[in-house]
Amino acid sequence: MDPMNADIVLRRFFAASGHTRHPESLLRYERIQHHLRSYLEHVAATRLTGTDRELLALERQFGTEEPYATVMGARQLLHALPEFLAAPQLLPDFHDRLAQISVASRLAQWLCSRQLVQREDSWDDVVLTRAAAEQARRSPAR
Repeated sequence: MDPMNADIVLRRFFAASGHTRHPESLLRYERIQHHLRSYLEHVAATRLTGTDRELLALERQFGTEEPYATVMGARQLLHALPEFLAAPQLLPDFHDRLAQISVASRLAQWLCSRQLVQREDSWDDVVLTRAAAEQARRSPAR
């Protein structure tokens, strides 16, 4: 299991996802990545418990720009994905929202296929991400 932090995971995932895309698609993926990182720092961070919460609090004392992405790993990233696809987090633009759903679904699979999370330990989060993606696809535009 690779102990990469969420920042490295996201950089690698988006780098691998960005080849041969149309310029508008690249801009869309940048918006999705920015939105995901903002969600992690401002929403997912508030949902942490126990030692993860304590670790994040310690990192914030150093004034780190993205403390969640710095100290949390692939497991916490995967755990945050279902809520990223919930109604308050869905982007208002139809095409951005579809890209958001696609990115979150592919990221969950990518984390498993790269063995950055143990499938057995994280299967609930994979299933919840899939269910959230399906629900988000059915959600009406805001």
